[in-house]
Amino acid sequence: MTTAKTRRVRADAFKVHWRGQLGDYVTALAWSPGGESLAVASSSGEVVVWTETGLVHLLPAQSDSAIGCLGFSANGQYLAAAGQQGDVFIWQTSALDQAPTVLPKLSTHWIDQLAWHPNIAWLAFGAGDCVQVWDCGSSQTLASLGFKASSVLGLDWHPDGTLLAASGHTGVKVWQSADWGAEPEFVEVPGASMDVAWSLDGRYLASGNLDRTLTVVSWGNPPPWLMQGFPGKVRQVAWAAPMENQPSMVAAACVEGVTVWRRQGPGWENRVLEKHGGTVVAIAFHPTKCLLASAAQDGQLCLWQKAKGLQQTLKGVASGFSAMAWHPHGTYLAAGGDQGELLIWKPEVRGQGFQ
Repeated sequence: MTTAKTRRVRADAFKVHWRGQLGDYVTALAWSPGGESLAVASSSGEVVVWTETGLVHLLPAQSDSAIGCLGFSANGQYLAAAGQQGDVFIWQTSALDQAPTVLPKLSTHWIDQLAWHPNIAWLAFGAGDCVQVWDCGSSQTLASLGFKASSVLGLDWHPDGTLLAASGHTGVKVWQSADWGAEPEFVEVPGASMDVAWSLDGRYLASGNLDRTLTVVSWGNPPPWLMQGFPGKVRQVAWAAPMENQPSMVAAACVEGVTVWRRQGPGWENRVLEKHGGTVVAIAFHPTKCLLASAAQDGQLCLWQKAKGLQQTLKGVASGFSAMAWHPHGTYLAAGGDQGELLIWKPEVRGQGFQ
């Protein structure tokens, strides 16, 4: 008589749900607020929108017209994209088959930073050495904010929309959206701030810096913390979603590694996650649980359970990954590759059975 063995149920394994191809490497990914669609841009100037029914092509490939950034407005009514030529395109999502609005060109500089206000249809984007804020409702510019020291390297709205942070040479400037004319607060960093991000509860502002440091500010409670010891410039920072009985947590991507910092007592403790053999190009926390994803030029996308243990390694690109984004509910994980690959994974619930 044979003995039946029960297979363990696992709901944490991801498998490929959809696979597609763009003409050149994927530069940006953005999910709509409700998660019904995914916008994708490439270095050849393509912009497409994926839904479960397939792809909708919004912009064709064009030489010297790379698209570097895109995003949906908070209400999901608009999609914006910008890139190499300094143009900003805005589509109404209810009429994607119609030509986009092209904003008056304010700069010939490459635009690779844009950010939508978290509550209303205001779009901020970096145009050379200034930040422009555009109101889609009135179709006019609300503010032109000078950074002066350099081009804008990072942009992020405070979760309640009252503050807008922009990073660049020498540090981060933070403006009040209720009074654009007021002098911005300035967070000085050594060298330049490569990326800036508010924590999802709005308590902290993090800056990844060129000089191999990470700056974290408890907003309204100076001075900032300065985390040192990174082997290279800190390319990107990402905050974990606030969870009950869990400390605040921020991840920083640097060269082939990811360092996770947890708030402990009066300071922060760190853990280095090592698995990648190429530069980490994107990091992002799952929106509802402590699962960190890291994508790298070595062709591996790693999932880190509780931001410390390797849970799974995803592959599927010929060379390396170039962009990544979680679905707003964590239902899917999307990533793009250096050769135009587009992959979408979803968690696989492995059935219970016998063997």
